[in-house]
Amino acid sequence: MRSVLRTALIALTLALLPAQAIAATPQSHTPTPSETSSAAAELPQPAPQKAERPNANTALASSASSCEKVRSKLDTLAAEGQRTVACTAPAPAHKPSVPETPATDVTALADRTPVPLPDWCYDSSDGDGTWYYNRSHACSIDTLSVDVIDTRTGELVGQIYYQTNELVYTADDLPTWGHQVTIRMYGGWGLISGTTVEGAATCPGPCTLSEADVDFPAQSVSVGSAPWGEALPASTATAAGAIGEAKSTMYWVFNNPSWTQGTDLIGSQVVVPVRCDNDTKGVSTPGCVFKDYAPVNVVSLSGLYPNYARHIQDAQASGLPGAYPDGQPLTRQTNDTTITSNRRTACPQASSGGYPRPTGYSCDEYPFASTHQGAASNPLLGRTFDWCQISTLTSRTGPGWSACMIPATENTAAGRDDLRIFYNENRVLENDAFYVWIVQ
Repeated sequence: MRSVLRTALIALTLALLPAQAIAATPQSHTPTPSETSSAAAELPQPAPQKAERPNANTALASSASSCEKVRSKLDTLAAEGQRTVACTAPAPAHKPSVPETPATDVTALADRTPVPLPDWCYDSSDGDGTWYYNRSHACSIDTLSVDVIDTRTGELVGQIYYQTNELVYTADDLPTWGHQVTIRMYGGWGLISGTTVEGAATCPGPCTLSEADVDFPAQSVSVGSAPWGEALPASTATAAGAIGEAKSTMYWVFNNPSWTQGTDLIGSQVVVPVRCDNDTKGVSTPGCVFKDYAPVNVVSLSGLYPNYARHIQDAQASGLPGAYPDGQPLTRQTNDTTITSNRRTACPQASSGGYPRPTGYSCDEYPFASTHQGAASNPLLGRTFDWCQISTLTSRTGPGWSACMIPATENTAAGRDDLRIFYNENRVLENDAFYVWIVQ
């Protein structure tokens, strides 16, 4: 079961990572010109969000005072025959770099290779343990040390300098997520040869985590190696209408045959909750996201929906909400009665005294009818633009809504193949905030 879940999660994760982060093993397939053109036309990606740091560094909650605790009882440890003991301490942060080891394909990753961190994790992090996240991924890179202390003298007799590369990744159509941590030693000295690291994981809250879904065996620690562990928690919020939030935690401990005491257990909990639900309108399966990140619908003026994109761009420029990154977000409306009211307010039918539709055109409204900012919330503040073929509305700025005639096939496709899919893949629930980013 674990391998099936991991393979599915990895496939979804790799599909969301930049192409350069997926240095696949050589394949026989040669990209076609259309594939190359499509890759070149990839839309820009919204920036990840920086998580607020907790009162105490979560990654060090059980280890920040580890060495202080050890030093406070050196006499007792020495009397017990504990000659060399290890503890963990924070180390000066330094900017991480992308590991040289290439990522691989889904088949190999389904064995025992960590999922690659998105490039934005390395770009964003200063190595100080801060978490960064988007709708589907959260990551943290922290800088720590293992100190080996002689209990008789209090002197350091060895140190390991390492960074943790931590990643939590979700799937929009699975009620489970992956949480992994990779230990990357970048220096050390003294009594450290033969050190190993192993770990475990927990998932408090509306989730389960069986022993079979935790994989963190004892592994050697050395410069150039990359020992790692992973857990696959499963949400219990799977019944129709269910919503649940949880934060998984990875733990690890360092040991060495020459130490009489290894480190205390070190723990790191993802600081933003994973929300899993079976309550996304129009979706029949449960899935999970980071609900604290407001997703961004990226629409190109040179893509499949140029008139739709132009209308949104003009509407946002006139003062309407939803513009990424600095505008007020839109929030989703799932009540069908209100959605219909929004649509009828913005785009009344000609037979009901509304606007005539030019041949081949239909009426597009913004903010979308499926938002709380739709036209029924400000029925008297409508506007249009000089290219929109609606003579009964005028231009205005500020709050309200806009309507515009655009090609009917484009309008239908944009709603069906862009906005609807955006809602589904980001599991945008009632009142969830989101943005629309118009790009070239």
